[in-house]
Amino acid sequence: MKNIRRVLAGSAVGVIAASTLALGAGTASADPVTPRLFSSAVGCQTAGNTWAQQGKITGFRCVQEGRAWALYTW
Repeated sequence: MKNIRRVLAGSAVGVIAASTLALGAGTASADPVTPRLFSSAVGCQTAGNTWAQQGKITGFRCVQEGRAWALYTW
């Protein structure tokens, strides 16, 4: 019975460690956000709305940068 508890306790520690590493890898990323560029505000808004409705992004913002519109997502 003690051996089973040791195995289960060891397995639980391994699962917790693995899940912590997996979750931490995506959330602590320091990669800069590269916006997607569109030629019009309507194209930018349409793409943002479409991706949000599909669940690919949780939010977006369209910003005019020169003659193009940049779509920033999160």
